Amino acid sequence: MKAFSVFLFFASMLISGALVFGLSGCSRQDKKEPPPTVSQSPKTEVAQPLPVRKDGPVSVDFDNVPLSEVAVFVTSQTGKGFILGGTGDKTLSWIEYNIPREKLFDSFAATLSAAGLVLKPTSEEQTAFTIDKAEEIKVPCKLNFATSQRGTFFLLGSTIYAKESFPFPVTTDGAHWYATLPKSMADTLLAPAGK
Repeated sequence: MKAFSVFLFFASMLISGALVFGLSGCSRQDKKEPPPTVSQSPKTEVAQPLPVRKDGPVSVDFDNVPLSEVAVFVTSQTGKGFILGGTGDKTLSWIEYNIPREKLFDSFAATLSAAGLVLKPTSEEQTAFTIDKAEEIKVPCKLNFATSQRGTFFLLGSTIYAKESFPFPVTTDGAHWYATLPKSMADTLLAPAGK
C-alpha cells in the first residue's frame, strides 16, 4: 500500500505538472497592438501642362486673359522671353486659329499693337523683349504767343506758360512758335469751340 501511495503521489505530480504546463499556453497574454497602418492621403492629381507641339499650326483662344499668362504661352511656343514693363495687370484678348508656327510671334506682336502695347527688343539677338505701353504719336502744333521784356509766353488751352516752364518741347520757325504735343491733346486744342 505504501507503494501504491507513492505511485499515486507521482501520478498526481505528473498530472499536476501536465496541467500546469498545458495551461501555461492558455494563459492570458498581453495583446500586442497591430502595427500602426500608414494612412496615405488620397493622391490629388496635379494638372500637368499639355505637351508642347513643335510642329504644325497653332490656335489660340485667350479672352480677357492676363498678359502674363499669354506671354508664358508664347514663350513656350517660340522660346522668346518677355519682360512686362508695368503692363502685367493688363488683360488681352487674342483668338486666332491655325497660325503657322513661324508666324506666331508676328501675330502676337500685332495683337499687342492692337491693344496699345509695343514690343521692344532688349538685345541684338532679339531673344528677349519688353512689353510697354505704346507712346502716343506727337505732332507739331502752332502756338499763340506773346513776347515782352519779361520773356516769351505761350497760350496752351486756357493756361499761359512762360517759355521756361512750358511742359512740351518748343521750336521757332520764322515768326511762329510750335510745340510738339501728343496727338490727342492737339486734337482737343484744335477742335472747333461749338463741339
